[in-house]
Amino acid sequence: MRKIFLGFIFILIFGLIIASIIKGYEIKNDIENNGKASVGKYIKREWGKEPSNIIRYYDNGKEYESDGGRAPQGFEKNIGRFYRISYSEKYKGSLHADFTHEVTDTAEILNAGFRLIDGKIR
Repeated sequence: MRKIFLGFIFILIFGLIIASIIKGYEIKNDIENNGKASVGKYIKREWGKEPSNIIRYYDNGKEYESDGGRAPQGFEKNIGRFYRISYSEKYKGSLHADFTHEVTDTAEILNAGFRLIDGKIR
């Protein structure tokens, strides 16, 4: 009886791991094939097991913050700058930031949903 219970627990854990891997690939595929291109602001870097590069962006006037993926070593000096992003409308908060393409065009940044307050883009 104990072996059956342990086998069931093992199969359940294995199934959950496989399901999370499949979900991750589904989200990545949605961003690559159906992702909406926009501009995001690199606002902070959080440290944990792996550093998270937090990006702020707007979708239909609503503000979102999400991990933009990996950035080069020492990249936190670029906090406050704007970069091209591709995000999923289906999976809110899922995005990929392209840290190699900085956006400096004010009109493009404002069209992405950011506002100009006291001469600064916020």
